[in-house]
Amino acid sequence: MMRLYIGEVKKSIGRTFRDVEEENFSPLRWRGEKLPFAQSVRLDALLTNCGGEILVKGVVDTALVMPCSRCLEPTLQKIEAVFYLEYRNLSRIHRLSDIEAEAGEADEVGYFWEEDNYIEVTQEIEELILINLPMKPLCSPYCRGLCPICGVNRNKESCSCEEEIDPRLAVLRNWKKENL
Repeated sequence: MMRLYIGEVKKSIGRTFRDVEEENFSPLRWRGEKLPFAQSVRLDALLTNCGGEILVKGVVDTALVMPCSRCLEPTLQKIEAVFYLEYRNLSRIHRLSDIEAEAGEADEVGYFWEEDNYIEVTQEIEELILINLPMKPLCSPYCRGLCPICGVNRNKESCSCEEEIDPRLAVLRNWKKENL
């Protein structure tokens, strides 16, 4: 569970506080797989008291082990992402109209009570990491992937399979040779 200390920043409007946290997270679920973390999740955040809310600006730094999208070998993917979060003080909301207005923004804003000294940010950090995962993780930009015929990893072994070319695209093979 990752928490940020707000006890210091709550003392007065305009006050800032830097909080650095490091936590080991459980593997993330992504596309039906569990992705283990290769290192702890480090959070460096600057909290600012803006009256009835606390703004959090920070950087998340970690690394996960993901399968390469071409050869399926495990590969280390570094994640470094900037984030902005907003937390509002529920103790300062008194009118029914304010509560209704807040309900409309519930997905975009977090809340805390005046008595709270910490805000829980685990879910927000996990979402941030998931959003920043590469769409096609690669072990190397030069990864040759798997042979579509025999399935051998072309980075480790060679095979004698010849790929069948769609007859409609065969003309492109000759075009490439002529223009080189």
